[in-house]
Amino acid sequence: MRKLFCLALTLVTGLSAFSFKDKTVLFYIGSQDKSENAAVSLAELDLATGQITLKEAFKTGPAPGYVSISPNKKNLYAVTGDNKISAFAIGADHKLTYQNSQTSEGMNPCHVSVDPSGKMAFVSNYTGGSFTAYMLAADGKVNPPTFTQQFTGKGPNEKRQEKAHAHFSAASPNRKYVYTVDLGTDHVMNYIVNTQTGELKPNPAQAAFEAKPGSGPRHFVITQSGKNMFILNELDLTVTACSLNSAGVITAIASYPTIPADFKDPSTSAAIRLHPNGKFVYTSNRGHNSISAFQIKGDGTLQKVDEQTQSIKTPRDFNIDPSGKYMIVANQDKDNLVVYEINPKTGKLTFKHESISVKLPICIAFL
Repeated sequence: MRKLFCLALTLVTGLSAFSFKDKTVLFYIGSQDKSENAAVSLAELDLATGQITLKEAFKTGPAPGYVSISPNKKNLYAVTGDNKISAFAIGADHKLTYQNSQTSEGMNPCHVSVDPSGKMAFVSNYTGGSFTAYMLAADGKVNPPTFTQQFTGKGPNEKRQEKAHAHFSAASPNRKYVYTVDLGTDHVMNYIVNTQTGELKPNPAQAAFEAKPGSGPRHFVITQSGKNMFILNELDLTVTACSLNSAGVITAIASYPTIPADFKDPSTSAAIRLHPNGKFVYTSNRGHNSISAFQIKGDGTLQKVDEQTQSIKTPRDFNIDPSGKYMIVANQDKDNLVVYEINPKTGKLTFKHESISVKLPICIAFL
């Protein structure tokens, strides 16, 4: 029986070296497909060769773009273009069975995450500029919202920051705090969360972290120790290394460009991931069409160690398999996946091959 491993979408890091005996690992693919055939796909990665096999597709609502898997690997959650969060049971055969849906309480939900306890889910509504939290039932169904907040304001980028745009929400590894990124106002909102009741309230030590004006924070990752956060800024194409103290306060250390300074064509950063060994941070860039690799130094600063562009086109998302050997890049505008091999000592990437065709892939979630 294949052991299943869940790579939590942006929080599981800092893992010590471990023996990964499985020959294959499964993952789900979220898509921006808005047609009646919209589906979340199941695929299998061969850890010996890096080959990917498409196993099955499960019809959902329109544009099941971002998906998240519960820590116990029994449920998958997807946000869809009809402004819903939907729960699916993951069967013994890894098939998805629809359970229920709730409204996202806003327009165009673009991200969903599950807290490390598996008791809550968090949704970010991009167009609506709002954030919603839910308690999850014992069987994984989504209960009605326990908290929602409408953000207001704007930033200096008149085209992209004309209003609030919530883009990403996730809990800290210790489950005490929830952070929500607002690209439109250059803020990372900071909440204290009670996962037993679903209650959230602004963190009295820091209600919001203020990013550089016009930077457009989009996604972030937190190390498993909970002491470091790395914020990917979409609009100025930088990643900001931050420290986190015991009160959940975010403090910026330094920012680093994700693409070369001489690249002048339009480009935006998209996704950020941590290597399972906790030593490297990776970012994707659209326009420049690249993956950048950074080594995490002992003081929480970063050093760029690699940049790859081969066969990459609009990498809306990418992810690293739980063994840390392969990176799968989702090419939104090429309708396919690309596989890179990772050197766990240097963090550098080696192109393997272009892989299976998937319509408008924008999220990779490993079991």
